[in-house]
Amino acid sequence: MFGYVTANVETLPPAQKERYRACYCGLCRAIGRRCSQGCRLSLTYDLVFLTLTLNSLYEPEEKDEDRPCLVHPFRKRKSWASEATDYAADMNVLLARLSALDHWQDEHRLLRLGEAKLLEKGAAGAAERHPQQAALIGEALERLREIEERREPDPAPGADAFGELMAGLFLWRKDRWAPLLGELGRNLGRFVYLLDAVLDREKDLRKGLYNPVQAMTESGAGEAEVRDILTSLMADCASAWEKLPLLRDAELQRNILYTGVWTRLPRTEEAKP
Repeated sequence: MFGYVTANVETLPPAQKERYRACYCGLCRAIGRRCSQGCRLSLTYDLVFLTLTLNSLYEPEEKDEDRPCLVHPFRKRKSWASEATDYAADMNVLLARLSALDHWQDEHRLLRLGEAKLLEKGAAGAAERHPQQAALIGEALERLREIEERREPDPAPGADAFGELMAGLFLWRKDRWAPLLGELGRNLGRFVYLLDAVLDREKDLRKGLYNPVQAMTESGAGEAEVRDILTSLMADCASAWEKLPLLRDAELQRNILYTGVWTRLPRTEEAKP
């Protein structure tokens, strides 16, 4: 259910593209440094957006690097990192492990169990550093499991649960920006949950798996109606983001929210807020 909050790289100017990739590399290196080298395999672009947003809002000091890494041992890779990067690295590993355990319970595939074991130590450290976020993620995933088990026909409860999960990730600090960051994360989570359901609908139907939007389509709701819901959610998400005093990497974040999140949809379903 992750990997949707990405930039539309094809439309990024060269400088922003380099900045985006350097943020990704910095996050990858932070995961290896704070958790383990194996945990770097769990990296998702969704947490790059979290890094960019928190880094832009709080403006911590950045540290630049230009060196090879395990993935690219023969070529230097530029990266930058800050306190926001470290926080996002912890959230990435914590979320990845709980997600792997959830998939293991659903699929009983040894690969998922192995993934959870690989992330176990790093996730334990992240949970110790951020107990509130760890508890929130666990509670949200448990709510999602209950919703899936009863095959809830209304997609709203599942979207709300995943929205609360994402809202918690954005609450790095308890300050005056927390309400807006929570609103941003909450609507982004709802959007991601429904977008994932739209993209997986045919596959889930073939496998007989629960899909949150299947009941809507069976009751007569067409693609246009589902698309309108997605557009409304992303508009609310973007509205909260626009109210934050963000200057650093603002155009890069705007690319993600206004075009990047839509790139996974087929062109016939593509829409923008």
